[in-house]
Amino acid sequence: MKQSINSILGAIILFALAFFSAIFPISCSSAGNLGLVIVRPLENAPKLCDIRTKSATEIVCEFSAQVNVVKLFAVRVSENGEEIGDEAECFGSCDQNGVLTIELAERTEIGQKYKMSGTVENSAKSTLSFSFFFLGMNDHRCNLVLSEIRDGYSSKKQECEFIEVYAVTSGNTAGIEIFSATDGEEKTYRFPAIEVNAGDFITVHLRSLSENCVDELGNTLNLNQKISDTNSKSRDLFKEGNTAHLGGDADVILLRDCETKEVLDALCYAKKSKIENNDWKKKECATAAEKATAAGVWDGKGIDRAFNADGFTQTHSLARQNIPALKNASFPYPNGAQCWIVTANKNEITPGKPNSSSAKK
Repeated sequence: MKQSINSILGAIILFALAFFSAIFPISCSSAGNLGLVIVRPLENAPKLCDIRTKSATEIVCEFSAQVNVVKLFAVRVSENGEEIGDEAECFGSCDQNGVLTIELAERTEIGQKYKMSGTVENSAKSTLSFSFFFLGMNDHRCNLVLSEIRDGYSSKKQECEFIEVYAVTSGNTAGIEIFSATDGEEKTYRFPAIEVNAGDFITVHLRSLSENCVDELGNTLNLNQKISDTNSKSRDLFKEGNTAHLGGDADVILLRDCETKEVLDALCYAKKSKIENNDWKKKECATAAEKATAAGVWDGKGIDRAFNADGFTQTHSLARQNIPALKNASFPYPNGAQCWIVTANKNEITPGKPNSSSAKK
């Protein structure tokens, strides 16, 4: 019987490791994974059920029962998890429901990776030691919206797919990501931590076609003058790799919160002349459109409410038309098929600049 119980406990611990590794991802390929490590589980030890960042100075851990803190330390780490600073002692208080609020020794830096290590004990003095990584929280996030999108790729012209976003408010881009239902989660792009001003355009190029492609993270915005489809007066960012993105006859693109997956903005489009049965072909598109509608950032989940993208090619972008009005609007910002056009020709594609209003006939 004891051997059977130990086997069951071992399976539960393995499941917990897999579960927490899954819920703390970093989308950037160079950053590795944020995950939980149970260092010393005992038979009657409390269980760590959930972890979330509450603010730039607080982390919340939910346990299976009320616990007392034995020790808690946080340390700054590199992207691959190596400690790059001194440990700082943290303090925590736990309520009767097992919710432990950890007060960090100092305010975290937005987007910086940290490791929390600790030991807690329950009323029976059974202890649990654990460690996990977390990111410095962005508590003054800017409001971004999708502005212009170009599909298609040309190795000869050194042009690739891009997604342009517009900053409605000033703030930091950390914790925001771009998701394409056609591409899937593995191709999600996460913004680095950048301070931007209201009115800024940011062009995310979905491939790095040259070793000279440089993310413009600071105030210098002319680092990519020799790269196609960049603008020396606005910010250009590049996704690593040279794999295809977007494409197909339909897609749903979401701006999301990296941690909570809250949908912040969306574009649902379909080349309706090629769509049969008046329905999304991919369930991923249908699911994403439903989430966008529920979040109030798109005005209908059905493909009949999607923007008609007939003519959307490498030489015709999709351009949002209500950008100027957003400064007087509140979140969630008005959006829907009526807010977009297919631009008239290649000359009307304007990455990093205000959108053209010249539509394809």
